[in-house]
Amino acid sequence: MSTSQIVTASFSVNIEHLHALGVRDPYSKQSLELYHSGKLNANERLYFTLWGSRELKTSLIRAKTRFARQGEPVSSAYFVIKGAVLGIKGNEIYRFGPGSVIGLAEGFGGLPYSMDAISVDDVQVRVFPIHVISMLMKSMPPGL
Repeated sequence: MSTSQIVTASFSVNIEHLHALGVRDPYSKQSLELYHSGKLNANERLYFTLWGSRELKTSLIRAKTRFARQGEPVSSAYFVIKGAVLGIKGNEIYRFGPGSVIGLAEGFGGLPYSMDAISVDDVQVRVFPIHVISMLMKSMPPGL
């Protein structure tokens, strides 16, 4: 008896919609005006903020690369800017696109990666080093 894998969930910010609104560069005057206009939903604002962050390093993950392994310690979390990622956890498959964050919750909690993450095509990410985020979290006021 064969166990089939099914797509359990997917997430992606509609970057085509953002492009249609003129957002192609997070630092352009038009993009900044749109950001402050209130016309973006919460996911689009988060995408825009992390995409434009000067504190995060941009990296390119080549197609068909496993960049997170289930059960391994989280050293970095990844914010997907462009491209597609499959998350595989047993028989469950997750599709992640632009706006998805992989490994951040686990990293905050001191847990290992909850699934394998494999790039479908070339994927542009912003990298969150967990040790840096942990230091920032310790300096935040309690209850925040």
